Amino acid sequence: MLYVTVNYALQRPAFQSSTRSNAVASLAVDGDLNTMSCTEESTDPWLSVDLGVPLDVGRVCIVNEHHPLNGQFYEMFRFCVS
Repeated sequence: MLYVTVNYALQRPAFQSSTRSNAVASLAVDGDLNTMSCTEESTDPWLSVDLGVPLDVGRVCIVNEHHPLNGQFYEMFRFCVS
């Protein structure tokens, strides 16, 4: 079986719970690994991407950044697909 990786989120509309330091949601889906979106610190931050059409989602890939203050990776992700 051949698996092809397609980034369906690339350049799609993205929204987040808040924005920190001009790190807007669209930076999460711009395809550039040197940019990132960032929310203000909160207990339940979120990022939403509108894929535009119904899709069967077989895999989700997140590129994780180090926390800017303590160098740790962010943890505790929850994915919701609807």
